Amino acid sequence: MSHWEPASERISKELIEADFEIAFSLVDMVHDETEEGDLASATRALHDADDVFLDIERRLRLIKSLDQESFDPLVGELRRAIALAKSRVA
Repeated sequence: MSHWEPASERISKELIEADFEIAFSLVDMVHDETEEGDLASATRALHDADDVFLDIERRLRLIKSLDQESFDPLVGELRRAIALAKSRVA
């Protein structure tokens, strides 16, 4: 039996998923820019990744707790990836 979900809930989750893709791409940019020695660009990308992570946390507070929990592994993985990126820029 399929579970019907209102469009607003589905769209909210899709926006969160898109934010995760953006944040992980920004973290990848931090790594690439540090490899090239462009710390200014790496710092900007890191700042943007932090901003997107804050947006993810804000959006997660607006959805059902069961749906929030499904994102917990990605939240942890992104938190670790950002911390690692920060250590590369420092």
